[in-house]
Amino acid sequence: MSEEVLPRLNTDEPAQMQFYIVSAKKFWTLSLMTLGIYALYWFYKHWSEYKKSTGEDIWPVPRAIFSIFFTHSLFSFIEVKYEQENGEKPIRIIHYATAFVIVTIVGGMINTKSGTGQVALYIELAWYLTLVITSFCCFKAQMLVNKASNDPSGSANSSFTLINYVFIFIGVALWYLVLLGTYTLLTDQYL
Repeated sequence: MSEEVLPRLNTDEPAQMQFYIVSAKKFWTLSLMTLGIYALYWFYKHWSEYKKSTGEDIWPVPRAIFSIFFTHSLFSFIEVKYEQENGEKPIRIIHYATAFVIVTIVGGMINTKSGTGQVALYIELAWYLTLVITSFCCFKAQMLVNKASNDPSGSANSSFTLINYVFIFIGVALWYLVLLGTYTLLTDQYL
């Protein structure tokens, strides 16, 4: 018995891309409180929504893990989505993709360095800065997604879930350890 496979509808219309919506408050809370681990989930959710909406054969997990190789394409798709929905070109965010990639690479190099005294303190402070910059780059893309999805405030995903609180709790514990390390660097330097 053979199963008939129906052909896909061939239209001139491009597939309507969908992306992950999240409010600014929730985005920043999760980004900063989880020490940037949220970015991994953020990339995964965007690629997962894109895959579901377009039917493209992509793997969201590897695209999230190796985000530096896929950031430009994601940000470009977000710009296209905005243009499809609003009929006008958006404010370009591709330069934020470039900044994200560069700062992520530099941040990775910083994390491999070690030092003592003032050098260690500067390394630690540079790491804090990379967290804020990479989060800001993703935030700019997120705001464009929210506008393109006709939910500029991200109200469809503004409530915190139990899993969000679990990751915030883990993040607070990690922040405690990181700040304790920074404090130790500061006090050792001035003793």
